[in-house]
Amino acid sequence: MKFDLKTTLFAAATLALPTSVLADEFLSIGSCPVGCAAYTWSAGIADVINKNVEGIEATAEETKGYVANIALMQEGDLEAAMATSLSSYEAYTATGNYAGSEPGKIMAWMAIAPVAMHIITLEGGPINSIEDLKGKRIGMGQPGGVSMLDANAMMGLIAGDDFEPFRVRLGDMVDMLSDGNIDAALWNGSFPLGPVIKLSAQRDLKLIPVEDAFFETMRAAYPPYFRLSIPGGTYEDVAGDTPTFGLANGLVISADVPEERVYQMTKAVFENLDTLAGVHPAFGKMSKDTILNGFGSPLHPGALRYYREIGVPGIEEFVTRTGG
Repeated sequence: MKFDLKTTLFAAATLALPTSVLADEFLSIGSCPVGCAAYTWSAGIADVINKNVEGIEATAEETKGYVANIALMQEGDLEAAMATSLSSYEAYTATGNYAGSEPGKIMAWMAIAPVAMHIITLEGGPINSIEDLKGKRIGMGQPGGVSMLDANAMMGLIAGDDFEPFRVRLGDMVDMLSDGNIDAALWNGSFPLGPVIKLSAQRDLKLIPVEDAFFETMRAAYPPYFRLSIPGGTYEDVAGDTPTFGLANGLVISADVPEERVYQMTKAVFENLDTLAGVHPAFGKMSKDTILNGFGSPLHPGALRYYREIGVPGIEEFVTRTGG
């Protein structure tokens, strides 16, 4: 396995190992810039692996983010990484944004936390349903961000090219919406979103629900999306639950990592979720019921072996659906 990233190596997660311990293998986990949630998740998982799996040294690697992580894995510079389940699906199948790449190299490992599509607009505006997005001025997220890819997928099904896109960051979209310069903003992220909380304190906010029929169309075109709701009360002006769709933020892993190693690492993570919950609260919500959320690509055989062993609900249906 390679261990020669040009980016700075952050080895804090391995400091618990005695220096006399020589690892047989190295596992580089791509994350995002230091300080973001995915870096914290990666460092916590690396620490658990180092303390519980002999012969392997895991490190959390700072990267530019999820899009960069997939590219680094395809180049062989990372063995595992944080990614959205849509990115991992397209990378595995060599479709969409990864058309032309080698398929089958990147496999699903474990879902950590969901992201939910927010269709954000204002009371009294022209948007009352997803069909109303057609022909309107829509904030899509910034180029290079994974949320923009989700917005592209959704608007392609709703409106084709019949809308005016504004490709800017969430904070800028919220300001533009407040000032009347766009009609709606789309963002796929973990709730609550700070800029949206700020908007709800200033303007009468509303979230547009995604109806069942459109969700089924969406999932048929993009299997990794799954159903979820943004709970009522998440934002001040939205009292009821808002049905939408989302993806998993989770770990993917190279098909080249040996089955036994992945089995051992998966077991270590699951048996230490209480410890990891002290690193980040997202781990406190992980369970057998959530571990497959959003994935549309096959599980690594080592992870599949462990999930069958602990009786993950729906595991055989998942295998049939993903062809794993």
